[in-house]
Amino acid sequence: MMALGQFVGVPDWRSVTLALAFALLWIVPLGRGWLRSRWFWLAAAIAAALFPFSIAWVQVPAQQALNAMWTGILEMQTIRQYLPLVASPSLAVASAVQESVKLLVAIMALRGLGQSRNPSAGVALGAAAGAGYGAFEAFWVFNLVFGSGWSWAAVQLGGIQALLAFIERFVTVPFHIGSAALAGYGFATGRPWRFWLLAVALHTVANYSTIAVQAGLIDYVSVEVWVAAVAVVTIGFALWLRQSLLHGAASG
Repeated sequence: MMALGQFVGVPDWRSVTLALAFALLWIVPLGRGWLRSRWFWLAAAIAAALFPFSIAWVQVPAQQALNAMWTGILEMQTIRQYLPLVASPSLAVASAVQESVKLLVAIMALRGLGQSRNPSAGVALGAAAGAGYGAFEAFWVFNLVFGSGWSWAAVQLGGIQALLAFIERFVTVPFHIGSAALAGYGFATGRPWRFWLLAVALHTVANYSTIAVQAGLIDYVSVEVWVAAVAVVTIGFALWLRQSLLHGAASG
C-alpha cells in the first residue's frame, strides 16, 4: 500500500497556505448558498484524500499499460516522430480518471444532501470536489518545489522560470474547480455524459500543452499561457452557469 508520506513528503506550511488560498478564491463564488453545508466541505475533503490514490493506483498504471503497448508495437523512433498523436490516449486516460473521481465525489455529496436534481447544488458541490482535488495537487507540487530548496534567491537567478510552478497551479486549481462544477451541473440536469465528456475534453486540451513542449512546438512560458487560456474558458463557463442559475431563481 502506498504511504501518503512517501507521496507528498514532509508537509510545508507554505504549501498548505498557497493551496488553500488558490482554492478558496474560486469555491466561494461558485459555492454561494451551500458553504454552510457539511456535505460541501466533506466533498472537498474526500476529493483531496482521493487525489494521491487516484493518481498512484489508477492513472499511472493505466498510462504505463498504454506506454507498454506502444513500445511493443512501434519503434522508439516512430514514437518520437509521432509523439503528439501517440501521447493523446494517455492524456485522455489521465483526464478521464481525474474528472471521474471528482464527479463521483460530487454525486455522492449531492445524494447525501438530497439535491441530486438541483443544478445549483450540482455546480456548488462539483466545485467543492474540484477544489479539494486541485488543492491537494497544488499542495503536492508546492511541497516538491519547497522541498527542493526553492527560495527568492532562485527567482533572482532564474527569473520567471523559477515561478512557473506557482503560476501553473494558480491557473490549474481553478481549472479543476471549473471542470468539476460543469460535470456536477451536467449530472444534476440529467446530462451527465455530455458535461463529463466536456470536462474530459477540456482537461485533455490543457494537458496537451506538455506534449507540445516535448515535441518542441512551444516553450515553457507558452505552456502556461495555453493552460491559462483553457482554465479561463472552463472557470468562466462555470461562473456563467452559476450566475444564470441565480438569475433564474430570482426571476422565478
